[in-house]
Amino acid sequence: MDAERLLKLTTLSDMRKSLLYKLIEGPASLVDIKEHFNITSANAIPRLKDLTELNLVIREDGKYRLTSTGLILAKRLRGMDSLAQILVKGDQFLNGHDLSPIPDQLLERIDELGDYCIISNEMDNITATHDQIYNRLPGSKQIIGISPVLTQSYPEIYLAQAKLGIPVSLIVTEKVLIRIEANYSDFLESYLSNDNAKMYAVEDVKLALVVTNDFLSMYLYNNGGSLDIMNSIITFDESATKWGVELFAEYLGKAREIKG
Repeated sequence: MDAERLLKLTTLSDMRKSLLYKLIEGPASLVDIKEHFNITSANAIPRLKDLTELNLVIREDGKYRLTSTGLILAKRLRGMDSLAQILVKGDQFLNGHDLSPIPDQLLERIDELGDYCIISNEMDNITATHDQIYNRLPGSKQIIGISPVLTQSYPEIYLAQAKLGIPVSLIVTEKVLIRIEANYSDFLESYLSNDNAKMYAVEDVKLALVVTNDFLSMYLYNNGGSLDIMNSIITFDESATKWGVELFAEYLGKAREIKG
């Protein structure tokens, strides 16, 4: 019986999984379920009965809700479905880039990037990946970033945001810091004069990241060992910005703060 139940748990149909995902939101009546999925009682009841027999769903006070084991399984299955979509959608991109700079615990949760897009520079728009980030920074409530490279526009853009009172925290590599100190000393002094502006240096990092309150953008190194500045990931999902904050914190723990 246990083997039979295990088989049923691991081979739930898409509709039965969808019912579980719906109930993650909270208890629902049969009417709620029928309206949500636009199905009849004849379609809904047998599937709810199956989930009840598997101890995943229970009916109380006229509503269906997840049991404790049902909630655990529903969340795990939903995560697996999201992960599968992420991997299929970005299969070529992810396989062509070095993911090792992303800590294992975050890589395992890469589905939290959500409905991301891959932005690529084209001949008719060679600044697409640059514009997707910097055109969105004005109006941000906070900005955190990691950069292993230094572009000419980099200092001016972040200084402008800092002067607007936006909290800005940047992690750069030691090599980038040397270049900033040598070629952009005025920027560094002006930037660090703002209480809301922080800069940190880390020995090395093999990705570039920008996270605000409403989007995440990330560049990765290709398998050849160079930063792919022609392609980047961007996502506006709340789960992605939280994921990005955790990624930033991983490198912040290895960094030293630069004082003005």
